[in-house]
Order: sequence, then C-alpha cells, then structure tokens
Amino acid sequence: MKKIIRVALSFATFPDDELNSFAILIIVCIKTNPLFPNLPVTIAVLTALQAAFQDAITAAAQGGPMDTAAKNEARNALVSALRQTAAYVQSLALPNVSQVLSSGFDVVTPNSAQSPLSQPVFTLDNSVTAQLTVGLQAVTNAKAYQVQFSIGTGAWQEAGIYPNTRDIVLRGLTPGTVCNVRIRAIGGSTQYSEWSASMPTMVT
Repeated sequence: MKKIIRVALSFATFPDDELNSFAILIIVCIKTNPLFPNLPVTIAVLTALQAAFQDAITAAAQGGPMDTAAKNEARNALVSALRQTAAYVQSLALPNVSQVLSSGFDVVTPNSAQSPLSQPVFTLDNSVTAQLTVGLQAVTNAKAYQVQFSIGTGAWQEAGIYPNTRDIVLRGLTPGTVCNVRIRAIGGSTQYSEWSASMPTMVT
C-alpha cells in the first residue's frame, strides 16, 4: 500500500513574525513550481493576504485593541489560505518527500529528531559589470535559501528568498565597491541553518 506523505499544519501555531516569514516562503516556493498548477488560493490572493498580515502586525505593535483585533483577523485569513494550500499539496499524493518539500511546507514524519541544516557553501562570479552571480551548493533537505548582502561595512540588506540554487544574481550594484554576501538555508529542525561565512567580492 502506498504511504501517504502528510503535510504538516504546525505553521498555524507559529508566532506572528515567523508565520509571516513562512507565508513568504510558501509564495516563493510555489509560484513557479510546475508540480502545483491548480492552486486553490491564487498567488495574487495569497500575496495580498500576507502583505495585509504584515501591515497589521506593524499597526498592532503601535496601536491599541482595535489594531490587535484587526491583526488577528488578518492572521486567521492567512492561516485559512495556507491550510487550503497545504490540503491541495497533500491531495496530489506526490511520491517523494522532496517534491512535497519543494512547496515550502514541512511534512509529518515519525522521526521527530529532524536534523538541522548544514551551512551553505557558495562562490561569487563578478565577471558581469554591476552584478554578482552566486554559485550555491545545494544543502540537503533545504526548502529554500535566504540571501543577504552588505556594501563595505554597511548593514546587511535582504536580497531575497530563492527556492533553489539556480539563478541567484545580485544586480544593480555599484562598480568599484566591495559587496559582502551571506546565505542561510531554510528548513530542517531549526527552520534555518547558520549563516554561511560572509564573502567579500569587488564589484566590477
């Protein structure tokens, strides 16, 4: 008998900020994923729900009871949409765990001691003017990769979340500056790996 891979619904219990980040991850992972062509909640709707929840979190942090109530309503709407999406992913009865994980959702496994992810290892190619191309080695069981960069000794800036190791390019950089890049994998028992060693590279 074929074993059904169950999609975890534990995201419903995540703290607000973590749930918001999780929703962004799901959007990134499924929006161009050919395994999930008929989503019950469109990417546009899911993105709007995530943005509304993010705005509501900010408003609740600065406002009163009405803002908190609005944030809770936005959270419930987002969780409902994520539950529908998770149910759809499970309904496809995909044969491989890696395929299910490519949606961004976790899976329910009998082994609760899921391993943490390894630190990413990557190279940078500065052969094209004003951009850096990342050559990233895949991390086992990673669902996506978060990339950050800084210019010189400046603060770290978000460069995006990528569902795979391909086509990670930092564009619009200033030639002659030193750009530092760091990457962490998303998934595993701790949700994130440790950040990679930062790699400074001159932008040509």
